[in-house]
Amino acid sequence: MRDDLLRVAGTIGKNAHAGLVYERYAPEKKHDGQDGPWEQWLSRLEAHPEPDDYAEAFRRWEDALRQSHTATFTARAESRLLVGHGNASPTGVGLTLHHTWGVPVVPGSSLKGVLAGYLRAVYGDGAAEERRRLFGVAGEDGAPEQAHAGEVIFHDAQWVPCSRVTGLDRAPSFLARDVLTVHHSGWYGGKAEWPSDYEPPNPVAFLSVRPGGWFLVALSLAPGTEADAQAEDFLAWTARRLDEALRYWGVGGKTAAGYGRLVREGPCAIQPPRRPVRASPALTEFLAWVEARRADKLEQKQVLTVFEAEWLPRLVPLAPEAHDVGARALRSLVKSPKLEGRRDALLARMGAAEEGRR
Repeated sequence: MRDDLLRVAGTIGKNAHAGLVYERYAPEKKHDGQDGPWEQWLSRLEAHPEPDDYAEAFRRWEDALRQSHTATFTARAESRLLVGHGNASPTGVGLTLHHTWGVPVVPGSSLKGVLAGYLRAVYGDGAAEERRRLFGVAGEDGAPEQAHAGEVIFHDAQWVPCSRVTGLDRAPSFLARDVLTVHHSGWYGGKAEWPSDYEPPNPVAFLSVRPGGWFLVALSLAPGTEADAQAEDFLAWTARRLDEALRYWGVGGKTAAGYGRLVREGPCAIQPPRRPVRASPALTEFLAWVEARRADKLEQKQVLTVFEAEWLPRLVPLAPEAHDVGARALRSLVKSPKLEGRRDALLARMGAAEEGRR
């Protein structure tokens, strides 16, 4: 069975799921040097690139956050990140990767746990009411009416696609080889002999998330809490405290060794929910036209020519929300850097907001 998996692992494509390869495609470990199957398997994973279509999936997820009041900020991994090290793994050290795309992710439950511990240790009873609002309380026996649900949703912090990262942090891969050296394997394994300095070290290679990666941290108000006049302020307060916890405490495993430090890059954005878009025949026809041109792969320059002549006059009278929907559709179709200037100029004539202000 291992030989069959080895043949599969030797043909791993660039869009292969890194998590599946890490958990299921491991060859047998034979301690056969740097060129053995085990080392080659780790090297391939270390250089494994981000899937081609992940950037589009990330954009859709980011767009879906606009359904309610949301606080978001980008956090940079100042050190290695190791989330899910207790997961089953051939290396003995697990790693949580995105279930669908195989890229790094920090589960919302991990963010919630870090913030709960941080508030309890740093703010103590001074933040008791905020902890009750954040995490909820169960009603006492006989008084279920006292139960209170948490008011904030902690989304998984998603890996920011490398196409959005600038400077030295921009890299095609997201994993890095790591090592943990056990010096007294017999003692830790339950043998009766006392440990001594004469025992040989036992280095264990595994993978963690490389430093320099970016994550988008997102919090939303829970349904039913938007009517509270103080809800938006409470959401901003929660984002600030979570920023502090990730910066000073870190998240995941080995934080005592400096792992898991996520430092905010840029401001924290507080966004209201997007207003629903009224149905419009012109917008519906335009979206269908965009999908048709995507299917027949019409030249992007020609797309802009047709858009200016036929669609721009019809879309200008629509509401601002419809402008944003149309703009997103056109941006997803015309991506050439050489045409971005003309595309954005046409969208500005239509009245669409700039991409960064959506």
